[in-house]
Amino acid sequence: MSLWKKKLGLRWWLEYTSIIVGAAVCGAAIALLLEPNKIVPGGVTGLSMILKDLLGLPMGVVLVALNVPLVVFGWRFLGGVRLLVRTVVGLVVMAAAIDLVSAHAEVLSRDRLLVIFYGGMLSGVGLALVFRGRGTTGGADILGRLANLWLDVPVGQAILALNVLVFGVAAFYYGFEEAAVALMVSFVATRALDAVLHGLVATRAALVVTERPDDVKETVRRHLHRSVTLLPAEGGFSGRPKTILYVVVARAEVARLKRRVTEADPEAFMTIYSPAEVLGAGLGGAAG
Repeated sequence: MSLWKKKLGLRWWLEYTSIIVGAAVCGAAIALLLEPNKIVPGGVTGLSMILKDLLGLPMGVVLVALNVPLVVFGWRFLGGVRLLVRTVVGLVVMAAAIDLVSAHAEVLSRDRLLVIFYGGMLSGVGLALVFRGRGTTGGADILGRLANLWLDVPVGQAILALNVLVFGVAAFYYGFEEAAVALMVSFVATRALDAVLHGLVATRAALVVTERPDDVKETVRRHLHRSVTLLPAEGGFSGRPKTILYVVVARAEVARLKRRVTEADPEAFMTIYSPAEVLGAGLGGAAG
């Protein structure tokens, strides 16, 4: 077997392991924290929880039943066998985890704060692992993409509309307080998902607009040991030539960067922001 095939096989195993572990974590979070406290997740999973109470069926069964037509349409119109298989794996594992854990484990907590934090964190981490494995758990993701394909509705707006509907029904059926807690859980889950997918970025990027680029570049190199990327620019009002310096520094170095840039050019205009991700040893002004 060639090295390429070995790497491909290893990646395949890692991706499916990530999907299975992530879906199981999501299911466990729902079974141990969210469902017993009537805290509805967003999307089709939340709708499944409501229908579960109305119909008296296991939540995992309802979840699979609601997703079957979505998976079929997704396979038919959005992708081929790869999408179908990965979605089915994620969906079945999560549904099985919900029902099995619910049947054999006690509720972890009734405390609202603990449910919000741990329920949201575990849900977000689980979904991130599923996405890292290039899988889905069906539901809102497929529905949003189908709405975009058939109705020309942006995917984000379609998912938001579904979540508004689900949280509205939850507020009517379970009560306003439970729906409000569900929104907080959704916020925590989103933050946890982003942290796992993109990492907890400990860097900051700066754009410095200056007419003294050599002085600023030299002070950044000497005092912060960082390289910079120079971009030619022109003042919008003055029409004078300017230079934009792009540099990435550690979060703890931001104060030093501002001080040194101001010393080198008191008239410099600086914007500092947090990038979602930083890749490459020398990208955009890394050390060196």
